[in-house]
Parts: sequence; structure tokens; C-alpha cells
Amino acid sequence: MENKAVNSFRKSLNDPNSFTITWEQIPGRINTRSQLETILVNAQEAAAGGIVKAISITDSPGGSPALASEVVAVEVQKLGIEPLVHIALRDKNRAQIESLFYNLQLNQLRNVLVISGDYPERSSFKGRALPAYDLDPAHVMELIQCLNDGREYECFGKCRKMEPFDFFGGVGVSPFKQLEAETVCQYYKLGKKIKCGAGFVISQIGFDARKMHELVNWLKYMEYPVPALANIYSLSYPAARAMNAGRIPGAVVTNELLEQIEQEKQEPDKGRRARLLRAAKMYAMAKGMGYAGAHIGGFNLSHQDVADIVKLGEELACNWKEFVAEFNYPQQDGYYLFEKDELTGLNTMEETGLLGKGKAPILYRIARLIHEAFFDPRHPFFPLYQKVAARVDESEFYREVFGKLTHLAKTGLFSCLDCGDCALFDTAYLCPVSQCPKERRLGPCGGSHEGWCEVYPGKRQCIWVRAYERFKHYNEEDTIGSYIVPPRDWDLWQTPSQLNFYLGRDHTSKRLGLRPPQPKEKNENQ
Repeated sequence: MENKAVNSFRKSLNDPNSFTITWEQIPGRINTRSQLETILVNAQEAAAGGIVKAISITDSPGGSPALASEVVAVEVQKLGIEPLVHIALRDKNRAQIESLFYNLQLNQLRNVLVISGDYPERSSFKGRALPAYDLDPAHVMELIQCLNDGREYECFGKCRKMEPFDFFGGVGVSPFKQLEAETVCQYYKLGKKIKCGAGFVISQIGFDARKMHELVNWLKYMEYPVPALANIYSLSYPAARAMNAGRIPGAVVTNELLEQIEQEKQEPDKGRRARLLRAAKMYAMAKGMGYAGAHIGGFNLSHQDVADIVKLGEELACNWKEFVAEFNYPQQDGYYLFEKDELTGLNTMEETGLLGKGKAPILYRIARLIHEAFFDPRHPFFPLYQKVAARVDESEFYREVFGKLTHLAKTGLFSCLDCGDCALFDTAYLCPVSQCPKERRLGPCGGSHEGWCEVYPGKRQCIWVRAYERFKHYNEEDTIGSYIVPPRDWDLWQTPSQLNFYLGRDHTSKRLGLRPPQPKEKNENQ
């Protein structure tokens, strides 16, 4: 469907002379028109006010069921303002995601924010829903590029090509991390999203000025011309308490900030004036730091509140550096990607560097030796291994026996689930299928806190924190950001992963350019 209308959100965000405002709306378990009315009134007032360029519509935050963001977006668009549709990959496989884009295109909904999404919680019908996490946000950026170029597909043996779409896709990032491994991996992952086509970035919620500055500093350092929106959240006491307790994955409120907000709520207005002023100061800082806009949110925030934040933020913008000291809420022993600028309290362009030497458990050391002996294409015996694998693969009996024996060994060593498209090489021999609840193969999601997995806080470390430490021990931490791991190949499910590697069927062998051994041509004279 051709759509020649100007995308005002995209135009504003890519205009260096414009500071773009989005306003977040959170649909819940809405099942009547009257329940939707609050969001629509907000959208109507935003359209009339002209300050807000897009209404940002969440997709089941917290992992609980809610009215679909694309359904709300259709209604919002009718009111004359651009919707920004969130797409959480938690409960959608790749076929459903592509189908969703056809729906969006048909309804001329062009702006999307793609995130992994919070893990499903227990309030769904008869318990926790089965998580999908089939694709990573970077993969969806690739899909958007494909659709925008005119998707080619096969139908009844013929190659067909769609009309080009016009999507504007963005991604999230969580710069407010405590550990070196968390911080560095977030930026490795963001780099992949940008290389796959992300058109803009929105940060997670946090109130540390140095971390806030770190994102735009990194984009400048890496020479990525991608606009970023600062997450400006009007922080009420209940929300602050939830974020402090880790109940909102990726959002960070320190004990010191929580104490301050607890004092503010004793005021007659329950802290309303203080939180709006705090948001206005963050707006001013975001503008001064070089953000392209502000993503404004908060519980029960009215359009007048948004207008007041923007108006006061603009008035304070010329003195934004004066507020940096007020947002000095570092996490305990927190790591910063860049050295501190003592003059401004923010960051220089000089990298902090790495701390320590990483950790290489004995199992990982053994795995590396096995890898060098059997899975390194440079090994002199590697062609022989391929020939043996080809012979085993010819017999269904031997293939099944080989698969069961190797799976037994890998289960004992790496908790293998027999996916057939092994990612151990990519994650320092930590299986993302069995050890990451979201099966993130490209890097971490944004939900970890102090190194702990979002789903198992205090019990399991994020596997990317562990993988980073393992790679770092051998000065190979850049491996995490060096290539794009494709989505899992489901055609290989429960097939011998070693055979798939040697015979050029899995993603690693394809990345390395491995081909199965070719049969020798017979001599015509024989």
C-alpha cells in the first residue's frame, strides 16, 4: 500500500534544529471503549497542542496481557498525530512479526520501537505464558530494511517482490548498568542494532547524569549518526519504589534517590511539583548533552504536565550544566565507559578501559582446547573431520547414534537442549538456549540488574556477563560485538550440531564459509 504522507515524527527527529517530544501511553487490560478514552483524550490534546510529535504506545510492559499496541495506534492516528508502536518480541515468532508489519503497513502505521520485552509474568490465563523471543531487535531491523527495499519471497515456485514499505524503526538501550560487563555488552549490542538499520534509539529510565551523557557520548565516539531520545520519567513515589526493588526491569532508582522522593511525597502536593521540576531539569540536560529529543512518561501524566515540563525545560536549557550535580546517583562501584570530566561532572571522550583480567573457569579452558583440536578450520586434521562427518551423515543409524552420544556429552558439560544450531562458539561456551530465559544470541537484553538475570535476580548471573568475563580473560571481549548471529534455524532442531557444523548447515559454518567435502569426480576413462 503506497503511503506518500509525510512522517512528521521521522522528519522532526532527523531535523538537527528540532528537539522531538514523544509521550508514552500504557494500555492495560482494556476491554471497553471508555477505558481507552483516557489515552485517546491525551492523544487528542497532544495533537492540538503541537508540542508532542508522536504518541508512544507500549506493548504489554511487565509481561502481562494488555490491549495490543497496534490496535490503540489505529485509534490514535485518527486523531491527527503519529503513533510510535512498541513491538515486544516476548510473545511473537518471526512469522507473526512479519504478519504484524503487513497489518501496520495496511493501516499506515510507520513508526515502531522494537524491544525484547519483559519476561512473561504469572497473571496470564492459567499461569505464565510460553515466551517466544524468536528474533532479536537487531533481526527485526534487518526485516524492516528488507520490507522497505521490497521483500522478495517464493510463491508456487515463482519469485515475487512486494512494493516497498516505509517503516521507521528504532530500538531501546539500557545505559544505566552497574558492572563493566553489563555496560560494555549493552553498547556492543546497540552497535549491532544500528548496523542492522536502527533509525533511532530510546534510552531506558535512569537518573544518573553521567550515564545519561554516556549514551550520546558513545554515539559520537563511534561516529554513528543516529538520533537518540532521552527517557524523561516523572517519578512518583510508588514508581520509584518499584524501580528501586527491581520490579521494572532495566529501570534504575538508587536508595539515595528513593529517600529523596520519599521526603518529597510528604509535601501537600504529594511531591508533584518536585517530580515535574526534576523532569524539566532532565529535559534541559538532555537538550544540552546533544540528545535529539525526549521520551516523556509517568503515571497519570496529563498533557498539561507534559507541556509544563517542556516549557520549563526550555527555560532552564541555557543553564543545563548547573543541574548535573543534582543528578549524581551512581550505583555502588558503578562502571562508566568514559573517564570523568572533573570540570563538568560528565564524561570525556577518553575510554575508561577494562578492569581486571576476566575469569576463565576450568570448564571453559577445556572447551577452548577441544575447540582448537576439533572445530578450528585451520587445524590440519579438519578436512578429515569433515570427511568422517559426511560418512556418518550418510547413514541414518550412525547419524542417530552419533547425535545421541554427542548430545549426552554436551548436556553434561553445557546443559545442551539439542537445538542443532549451536551458539556455544558465540557465547564463550554458555548455552543461550538453556541458560538465558530470553535466548538472547546477539547480546544481553536490558533487564539485568547488578549482573543478575532479570528472571532470576540474585540466583543466576546474566550469561552475557559471564561470557564477557570469559572472553576478556583471553583479550577477546570484542568477539561479542564483531558479527551478527542470525536467528536460530528451526530446521536443525534435534539434529547433531557437530555434523551441522562440519557439513556447512549451521550459522557458524556459514559465517566461516565452510562447505561440506565434495565427492571426487570420476575419471571418464575408467
